[in-house]
Amino acid sequence: MGRVTKCVCHDRSFEEIKEFARENRLDSVEELQARQICSCGCQMCAPYVELMLETGETSFEPRAPYKRK
Repeated sequence: MGRVTKCVCHDRSFEEIKEFARENRLDSVEELQARQICSCGCQMCAPYVELMLETGETSFEPRAPYKRK
């Protein structure tokens, strides 16, 4: 199985989302959703986007947000 690297609903990579968040000084999934950048459809990427905002990583193993302790 491949890595999770993007918001499927918006067809936008986590790298693009990370750059947008940095440029606009956004630090939450909710702020990105309000701007229609990611996680507005199925919202399955929301935990990954949250992890991206916390760690700076943009590529994740499937289920990575759920494996954190």
